[in-house]
Amino acid sequence: MTGSWWGPDGDAVGDGPTLLDHARCLRELHGPGPWPWAGDPLPDARLDGRRPVFVGGGEDALLRASPDADGPPPPSGAELADRLGHLLSATPSAPGRGPVGLHDLLVTCSPIDVADDLGTEVRRRGLPSDGLRRLGRRLAEHGTHRAPVKIGLVLLGLGGDVRDRELLLLLGTLDELTLYAAVALHRSQPDPDPAVHALARRVAGWGRIQAVRLLRDTTDPRIKGWLLREGFRNTITDEYLAHLAATTGDLRGALGRPDVDGALLDGAGGILATMAVGQGGPAPGLADYAHAVPVLRRYAHLIQDRTPSVARLRDLIGITLFLRHPPPELRWPPCDLEDLTARYEGLLSEPRWPALVLEHLADPRRPDFHLALPPARVLGLDATAQVLARLETGPSLLEPTWAHALRGARGPHTAHVLGLARRRLEVAPEPEREGARLLFPHLLREQP
Repeated sequence: MTGSWWGPDGDAVGDGPTLLDHARCLRELHGPGPWPWAGDPLPDARLDGRRPVFVGGGEDALLRASPDADGPPPPSGAELADRLGHLLSATPSAPGRGPVGLHDLLVTCSPIDVADDLGTEVRRRGLPSDGLRRLGRRLAEHGTHRAPVKIGLVLLGLGGDVRDRELLLLLGTLDELTLYAAVALHRSQPDPDPAVHALARRVAGWGRIQAVRLLRDTTDPRIKGWLLREGFRNTITDEYLAHLAATTGDLRGALGRPDVDGALLDGAGGILATMAVGQGGPAPGLADYAHAVPVLRRYAHLIQDRTPSVARLRDLIGITLFLRHPPPELRWPPCDLEDLTARYEGLLSEPRWPALVLEHLADPRRPDFHLALPPARVLGLDATAQVLARLETGPSLLEPTWAHALRGARGPHTAHVLGLARRRLEVAPEPEREGARLLFPHLLREQP
């Protein structure tokens, strides 16, 4: 593995700042992660309006190929494997045959489409793992475009080892790269589940979803407990991971223990409510959960005597509404459905919940004010005065309180709410103004 084509160790293999330097800067500013905006925008971002913009990792999560439409056809996995074989077998002398030329070639490919085939072809050819590792690190450390860096991570999954752990964790904290780093960790590390778990804790968006999916077969009790308490939560939608957490984490067994702590109880409520609300969505829901009936019974028993909170009330409402209006695919025995519906309706009718909501809404300046508004509506509470008091404080127009107020305003209250909204619009920063125009175009069109 010697040869001038590797170039100086510090050289980038593309034009512009490297993605690794970007990750290092974010670590210096914000610690180990999660990072603001999932690490976006990456240095290679093209914000020219010609292509849709995805949040970090979103394009790969939706399996959307993104080759350069103006360039040559992207290389196949077999073609890339051939190229790697040539690089690893000799010292090329022709221009464009070294890592710079490979980097530029990889810019044209869609890693999500080619990664599996590339791995198959590399293994079929028996390419040396030490060469794959060195070339993978070269692309991962010095690449200036996401596609070559992703392929570098793929190569580290094929030839890497424990020495690459920290690099994979650092680059994987960028949600755009998490999927590739997580797979590489799972394939290359002697402790794959703890390594992927460490990465999953550093990300919160698509990266969290993609890393946790690799943990679906874990037997590690520490990871299973984390899945139930917080690992299913993410900034995209908890629906993607709730069922996985319930099954992999053994929610039934965890709630069956005598020492159910508050974090586990809150995680269980979040998982059950998310599966209930998300039934028919992007992942299996409550009707698809084999242990739903006994777990719902146990949760109802546990929540009965615990300290009330708005989060617990929101979960209780989500479950109760599912039981009130069961989906057609629900196959529970009628007696179980009737029993659970009665239990949860009884819990929801307890007087502690309206008192809790009104106490929460009594402080118009609390940052989580809006979280109690949906429960207030379900419980039939009139929160008009509290909502107007909140709007008088001038919260961001992107806060859900505005939508709640505009949806429920009647008579003179409507004009008052619109006046407050326009007053806020006059002083709002530009991103908030643009967001408000999208949310309330017909209400704010009089503003310049």
